[in-house]
Amino acid sequence: MPRRSWGEIVAQRKSIAKTEKVPTPTARNASRHELDSIEEKASTERTDFELLKLFVQRSSQDAFETLVTRHRRQVYNFIFKMVGKAEAAEDIFQETFLRVLKNAHTYTPRAKFTTWCLQIARNLTLDYFKREGLRRHASLDAQSDETERSMGQMLAGIVPESSEVLVSREMIEGVRDAVTRLPENQREALVLRVYQDLQYSEIAEILGSPEGTVKYWVHEAIGQLARWLERKGLS
Repeated sequence: MPRRSWGEIVAQRKSIAKTEKVPTPTARNASRHELDSIEEKASTERTDFELLKLFVQRSSQDAFETLVTRHRRQVYNFIFKMVGKAEAAEDIFQETFLRVLKNAHTYTPRAKFTTWCLQIARNLTLDYFKREGLRRHASLDAQSDETERSMGQMLAGIVPESSEVLVSREMIEGVRDAVTRLPENQREALVLRVYQDLQYSEIAEILGSPEGTVKYWVHEAIGQLARWLERKGLS
């Protein structure tokens, strides 16, 4: 067998490496040295992934509680805007982080931790709707990005200082009620876009749908809400 040069051996190794499957990093892959370095940081300076590593490998309750505190508002608000009931939202929120606790060792940093949490919360919310037998339907009209921004302010209860129109609490509550009547996919997309202020690409990842479809759902939902305002003489 002819003897190969070092250059040939290196080239072959590089070719093999390209086809080899690199293990996906998870929270249980950190070395002792890495964990020690993470523990030297202040809690506020640790990334979500670092906190998960401490929780998974060193059973740090403080690390997990920091994660819950850090993301409570965003995750809970998403759930509450979807179900519209504080008690149900709190139950789903707690179940969401129980799932996070149970599956923390499987998390990979391919997606943001928040995205992962919202995916879990979304699935639990859909389960809630199935259990309660809640089904909402509505006819829809597409709207412009400018309308999206205006509706976003309405949904959030924000009135621009320059506006001469006073938005009553009754109208704001009416719009929020109208949101709960939207089909599930449109309501989810709208809540993530308007209340959570996520990019369309992030929403697409959470919902597991193409970005163009997500944009369509948001615009359609806004169109329905705009028609509701018109019927009420509030447009």
